[in-house]
Amino acid sequence: MTTEKINSPVKKFRRYIEMNKDHQAYSDFKEGINKGLDIARYTFEENVDKFSLSFSDEAGVVKAKNLQDEFSQLLDEIVLTKKPNCSEECLDGIYMGFERSKKIFEDFLQEALPVEN
Repeated sequence: MTTEKINSPVKKFRRYIEMNKDHQAYSDFKEGINKGLDIARYTFEENVDKFSLSFSDEAGVVKAKNLQDEFSQLLDEIVLTKKPNCSEECLDGIYMGFERSKKIFEDFLQEALPVEN
């Protein structure tokens, strides 16, 4: 995969994440959501080569579902332990950020892939 093909999806997904962050997070929970969104973004960036966003014979709806499942599985495999400087609310927010990022990824795929019925 060329650098140009990789950078475009990475930049687009990064933009989707940034648009959905709370830039005035005023609680540990909201800060946790932002951290969860960042972790999801980093996870996508580190694994972008696993996600084939190119066109193929596979129907767009099926391909989008498969990519969504792969992304969700990557996030579900992340195990976070409570750290001294991370409150329980922040940890809950991180997991909420993961769930929110799954929906963001779905929206991202709708733009990135052609949908055939």
